[in-house]
Amino acid sequence: MTCFSPQRPATGADGPSWAPPASGVVVGVDLRGIQAFVYQGRRILDAVGRAALVAELTDTGDPERGIASLVPGDCLVLRDAGGAFTGVFADRGSARLFTSRYTRHLRERAGGLTPVVAHVPYGPAQGTSCTIGVDGALALLPRRLREARQHMSALHVPAHGYGITAECAVSGAPAEVVDTSRTRRSQGGVPERVSADVARARGVGRRWHREQEHAWLPGPHLALPKETDHLGREHGQVSRAAVAHIDVNGLGTLLGEYRERAADPGVPGSGALAQRELSRRIAGLIEGLARALVRAVAATVRTEPGSHPVVPGVGPGGAVTLHRDAEGTVSVPVRPIVVAGDDLTIVCDARLALPLVRYALDWLDADPVRIADPADPRVALHRALDHDGRGPRRTVPPADGAGGRTAPGTRPGHTTCVPTVGVGVAVQSVGAPLALGYDVCEALCSRAKARRTARPDGEEDDHVVAWTTGADGIERALHRLDERATLPLTGHGLRTFLDTHLDARAPGSLLPDGAPRERSWLHSTLLPLLEAGADPASELLRREHATGRPAELPRGWTPGGLLDAVEVMDLYLDPGLAAALEPHRPQPQGRTGAGGPVLPAEGGPMP
Repeated sequence: MTCFSPQRPATGADGPSWAPPASGVVVGVDLRGIQAFVYQGRRILDAVGRAALVAELTDTGDPERGIASLVPGDCLVLRDAGGAFTGVFADRGSARLFTSRYTRHLRERAGGLTPVVAHVPYGPAQGTSCTIGVDGALALLPRRLREARQHMSALHVPAHGYGITAECAVSGAPAEVVDTSRTRRSQGGVPERVSADVARARGVGRRWHREQEHAWLPGPHLALPKETDHLGREHGQVSRAAVAHIDVNGLGTLLGEYRERAADPGVPGSGALAQRELSRRIAGLIEGLARALVRAVAATVRTEPGSHPVVPGVGPGGAVTLHRDAEGTVSVPVRPIVVAGDDLTIVCDARLALPLVRYALDWLDADPVRIADPADPRVALHRALDHDGRGPRRTVPPADGAGGRTAPGTRPGHTTCVPTVGVGVAVQSVGAPLALGYDVCEALCSRAKARRTARPDGEEDDHVVAWTTGADGIERALHRLDERATLPLTGHGLRTFLDTHLDARAPGSLLPDGAPRERSWLHSTLLPLLEAGADPASELLRREHATGRPAELPRGWTPGGLLDAVEVMDLYLDPGLAAALEPHRPQPQGRTGAGGPVLPAEGGPMP
């Protein structure tokens, strides 16, 4: 098969440049059902493999594993990541040929995904109005894709085989392959029977897993977990995992404003090319964040001879006990699953969820001037957005935590163009399907982003965070948010909440010296009063008379905030991530060329 190299924007001293043809066809592809496809099953490795497979199905830069061989050499690729593809083809014939070859390729590689395709011709040679140029076609493409979704063809439905009696252990579809690397203990160690797409995704997942371990972890003695059981379990206790979804706020507005600001009116398509470059830098930011979270947790791992490896910290339970395999490799209790575009989904031990979210916000809010390295994805994105002095700058206030501490990586009143994010966190039992946790945390993330959109006039743009510890579905999780009216919190509000309610050194903290205080009284007496909406003043006075000392509660507490704190206080461990890996430490360039993990094949020393 002949391998073509799709056209890439030429980059000169003044940025990307391109002379579009007078006529052509803009083709857009959007994959439906990505979430359901990625989060089938309970294994982390299966989810990683499916996420990697989705990325490869729209990657035109990899001639071996991507779709570069399907794209003609004269096609200009404007988008090829995150399950979406946009390209400008020379004529209708080449556009149709690509569509037929691509949909067939998708059917063979991942039948569970449904392609949505739209063609928008432009220019006189295509029989359209002369006034519709490439910019007009690109502006019309989203509407055409929405229309295509409403007229799905039954031919896109996967056709499963008949006469096959064995079921896939993951999807329930007909089994076609025996996976000898995975056995079922309940059936005497019999290898799993899986469908071909599950086996294919596992193969891709193993390859990506090895690459990410090399890129994100500091040494061979540490490993990324492949199973939720390896996130950190305590014998004799109910172990819980957390699924967290992080999404950039206002991405559409950000890209649209940048496109208008960076476009050259005299060069058709220049705005789209500038937008592609900005999208690449945002992808680099998310890559860098995933890498920073993994390395921060890895920096806290303690391995002592003759004892179990742990992540020590201040909080209930003392430490997170880590899994060690027969070769002595220790699993880090955090695993990014989806790292694509502006989306980051991670799974971790539930005790580390809120500290990880706080570290992520501190990392994003770090002062670009203090980082100083132009190759760092935060600095690169900050400079790209603010190259003309008109970027969306925001002010990061100093932290006012317990004891007046200032968050590492921040200075009073520093500004940054790095966008804010919305975060949703869902806690579930270890072994529960990842799809359940992802659906809930995605809904919480959407609610958090809606809170930011509806923020009152004069409120500074900030991150937004919501979480739930109840694994009882989306509706009940959102109902609790509405009932208490305390979540979502802003990024500044989250830091204040953790510093006042769960900091071991804060006056009135629920975790003085890291141990829960008065747990039985809080759960049996005070919380029922707060949940009923009653005034707790009389109970606080009674408690003071009974104990002979004031009934201390966190500074600035509210009924809803106290309920939130009690709900998570037994699932909170502060491992000191910022002290282990400073948030303003520069991150090198990576696969995207805009920051993120450094793969060994690309060269460059590991930091």
